[in-house]
Amino acid sequence: MALFVLLHDAFQGGWVWRQAALELRDLGHEVHTPSYAGRTLPFGSENADSPAQTALDNLVRYFEAEDLSGATVVCSGWSGLLGPALADALPSAVHSLVFWDAVVPEPGKSFMEVCPASLAEAIDGNNESTEVAPFVSGPLSWLEHGEESTSLLAPFPRRAFTEPYAGPTRSRWPRPLFVHSPEEDAPGSPFGRETVEQWGMPWFELNMYEYPLLARAQELARLLVDQAAPGASRNVNGCARNTMPHEMRMQYCTHYRRRHEMAVAFDGIDA
Repeated sequence: MALFVLLHDAFQGGWVWRQAALELRDLGHEVHTPSYAGRTLPFGSENADSPAQTALDNLVRYFEAEDLSGATVVCSGWSGLLGPALADALPSAVHSLVFWDAVVPEPGKSFMEVCPASLAEAIDGNNESTEVAPFVSGPLSWLEHGEESTSLLAPFPRRAFTEPYAGPTRSRWPRPLFVHSPEEDAPGSPFGRETVEQWGMPWFELNMYEYPLLARAQELARLLVDQAAPGASRNVNGCARNTMPHEMRMQYCTHYRRRHEMAVAFDGIDA
């Protein structure tokens, strides 16, 4: 059995990993999805100077309270700034890092300096003094089609996007992996394969067009298990649906079909 800790992006909470966590547990693995910021643990004026440090402190306390060790930490979006810092703070607790649609931090540079230019523009466009209003872009646009919609999202401190990364350099990270999407291969993209290969970081590929956290969580879970936790034992008594093909799940599982149809409705994908 492997141990996965899934870190959410800005504006979100641990809820965003719900389906992926379910798939990983069905495969026989332990999964944690802490909410270190947002509605459950809001940032306040007392931690305005460094929201990243506040989120990191919350994660360290979570790891210590749950007595976690040897975890594969999966970072999403903004939490790419947290994964390496967490590994540096708790070396025995983090076995490897996975950057899934996440920024790969560079010492001394802020999120705004390493994220795609279009995302930096969206953050500036939603600036409300010390906070950035929640917005959906890219894969998260599926929220617009959900019953709860964007009410799940919470404001995020602007400082979280502008403070310089103060964590360790890549040479001090545990084993990293990058989840690459062929959609991100535009020249100069910080999520592109060419950039990741220049860093010497191993990568594996998963097309993000249908947002795996929602409609393709099973595929994402299997990739994480195969690539991030090689040789990990699987629970053969897990839910039988973990071996059910996509076509059968579309036919028999109402919830799976609804999630898939929401993703398809947004991107106009041919189901």
